[in-house]
Amino acid sequence: MTHSIPPPCPTDLPGLLARLGYAPATSGGVRLRGCHNPDGSLRWVWPSTLRRPLFLEFYNAATPKARLFSALVRVLFWCRLEGLFFRRLAGRFAPTGAQAWPQGEFALFTGTPGPNRKAVCCYPLSPGQLAFAKLPLGPAATEKVRAEAGYLRQMAALQLDAFTLPRVLDSQPGFLLQSGVKGPRARRATAFGPAHAGCLAQLLHATQVRQPLAASACWQTITEQVAALETLADSRVPFGLRTKLRHLCAALDPQQTLTFAFAHGDFTPWNCWLTPEDLAIYDLELAQPEAPLLYDLFHFETQQALLVARRPAGAIRARVLAVAAEYFPAVPAPEVALAWQLYLLHQVAGGALLYHAQPDWHAQVSWLLTGWNALLTLELAPTVAHRQLAIYDLLDYVQLLPRPGVLLKPRAANPYYPAPNSDLDLLLTQADTQAGVRFLQGWPLVQSAAVRRAAHMVSVDCLFQDGSLLSADLLHQLHRKELRLLDAAAVLAQAKRGAAGLPVPTLAHDFAYTWLFYWLNQSNLPTGHLHYFQQQSTTQQVKLLSSLQSSYGLFFSSIACASVCQPAKLALLHYALRQEAANSRAVRKWRGLRYLLSTAAEFVRPGGLIITFSGVDGAGKSTVIECVKEQLEKKWRKRVVVIRHRPSVLPIISAWKYGKAGAEARSVQSLPRQGQNFGLGSSLARFGYYYLDYVLGQAVIWLRHTRRGHVVLYDRYYFDFINDGRRSNISLPVRFTRALYAFVNKPRLNFFLYADPQEILRRKQELSAGTITQLTQQYQALFGQLGARYRRSRYVPIENQDLDATLSLIGSYIQQEL
Repeated sequence: MTHSIPPPCPTDLPGLLARLGYAPATSGGVRLRGCHNPDGSLRWVWPSTLRRPLFLEFYNAATPKARLFSALVRVLFWCRLEGLFFRRLAGRFAPTGAQAWPQGEFALFTGTPGPNRKAVCCYPLSPGQLAFAKLPLGPAATEKVRAEAGYLRQMAALQLDAFTLPRVLDSQPGFLLQSGVKGPRARRATAFGPAHAGCLAQLLHATQVRQPLAASACWQTITEQVAALETLADSRVPFGLRTKLRHLCAALDPQQTLTFAFAHGDFTPWNCWLTPEDLAIYDLELAQPEAPLLYDLFHFETQQALLVARRPAGAIRARVLAVAAEYFPAVPAPEVALAWQLYLLHQVAGGALLYHAQPDWHAQVSWLLTGWNALLTLELAPTVAHRQLAIYDLLDYVQLLPRPGVLLKPRAANPYYPAPNSDLDLLLTQADTQAGVRFLQGWPLVQSAAVRRAAHMVSVDCLFQDGSLLSADLLHQLHRKELRLLDAAAVLAQAKRGAAGLPVPTLAHDFAYTWLFYWLNQSNLPTGHLHYFQQQSTTQQVKLLSSLQSSYGLFFSSIACASVCQPAKLALLHYALRQEAANSRAVRKWRGLRYLLSTAAEFVRPGGLIITFSGVDGAGKSTVIECVKEQLEKKWRKRVVVIRHRPSVLPIISAWKYGKAGAEARSVQSLPRQGQNFGLGSSLARFGYYYLDYVLGQAVIWLRHTRRGHVVLYDRYYFDFINDGRRSNISLPVRFTRALYAFVNKPRLNFFLYADPQEILRRKQELSAGTITQLTQQYQALFGQLGARYRRSRYVPIENQDLDATLSLIGSYIQQEL
């Protein structure tokens, strides 16, 4: 039976019904009812005379919510009240005799949008038996339906008995008619079980072939799909996902050997019926004659987890491998891991190409792309820096939001590869800002995520499992204190696609925000930003400068001139901003109050850290401190303050006599431990003066630095008063100075650096070998005692023989604290 009617547009209901043998009629015929998708398009259609909800045969009632909906619909039909909830559609349709099916009762599913879209008609074939007619709605769908008919006949010829398949009743270029497979007491099984395993085991046994990856059709398909994705010049499929596919593909050795077998290709809970006696499967249009082993198992678990249960990637991967080990214990773990990676490559690359060709995306597309991204991240974690993977995923994520986010101040040629220590500034809607925080906190490779909230933004500092870091500022308003700089909604609405397809502000918004940001912070534009705007055409530069004059009344002769913050013009800028309607007095007061509240919240949640370094002269403290400072500033993006020996709220004692400069000069010229003060009274006076400095200074250090998130590095600390008082020209009992440590601030991290006496003497000849050995033993004993008493602080002796090893150990402690 051949159709002469061309495939209709998916929304062309008369065209669809024509393929079922119905035509519009002015009178008589049947009226139709329908159920719509959330976007208003038709989902299901059926005659108004239908007495049972046949359209539920298309519905996956696997979740509690779905089962409730299904039960309510059945009750409505049983009570003949369906008309109250499902209204009649316009028009009447009468049979034309052009089609032998359906007769009377039927339900029509209009299809899922995309190149493979097909309508499906369900109708009674005989008492207790349903038939399903697949009607392709385009060339790609036609090919898929044709292939399914071939696969069904191929499987029937194998006479497998572990599962049931539909029978092909009729097959033509325009349709595939097949029998239903739903048996008595059939249900959807959301968990992979023995029946599913038996089905896959029989398919594996009957069709398996073992060969190198390079010889398989699957590998050829994967490499072609990944290459095709790389060449897409303009695609909504995010750059990070496409790049990760290339990384994973390149990491696999094509000469590895693996077992391949026939796979259903879309083996999911909604394509299976499970009865107490049997497993029935259908929808074989995506079947693969040569897929990596356990492909269907992976797909069953992954699709259910991503689309229904919405599980995180780590849980999905762990469950997939656990289920594979439970039901297929004979397959070696390395082969399961390889097959899993091949499944991801095939599924994600194929799905990405499909969605690239699909103009309209439903919510499930974003769910899949985001979930696939996270799963690929886990596979690449051993070989790619976690910071880079996080950038891939975060920038992909903001593109997949209903209102895509915008990358602010984009300067890298490809924003997916920013400078090694740069932050990411992203503008989102307020709701998406909170979702972005949850995304980063739940990212599979994040070890910790410190969240700092302000009135207009949220900053998230992420520490990853490999020790790398990323700071992301998620803004929902473009404010500075009480002033609005730009309209965030306008920046989002007018954003354009930049390099790698990432949304970026227009050049005018980019320049205005960058210029305002630095000027209002009383700073010049950094060189990188200046060069970027100077590289624009002369016409564009003139427009940018004109915008400053029209918006703020400020004239500049060039971009270079505008880049230099000028106090007089800064005052005019403040005045111009306050005159804007968005910065009225009442609004500014409200924003100022919010700013103060958020600042106060940070005040009571200090995020800083104090670290002390002790050791005899020559142990390498200065070098270690300098390296740690550089690492904290560049890698951890922390402001670092180095303090020598004590807070220095009070000057050194000799400054009272010689002045600050003179005292410092004398201190540099004199060797340590050379003071002549041995008297108890003078030692108590000197110690009391310095002790007061510690007591007062710890409050000052907290106010100035710790509460503001700074890291304070002490080059020596109070411990010298306990073990090496002579260095400060003090002679007091150790028990006395050690007892008073109870009232001094206890830094979180305290490191004592020591080395072999001969190595120290090679560096500095200030102490004898015996003195070095004695002091080292005393410091080690002291750190052991303090570590046992003060559990909230760490006291760590480190033999500083290899600088890299020392810095690595110190870095691991700092990483745990930050």
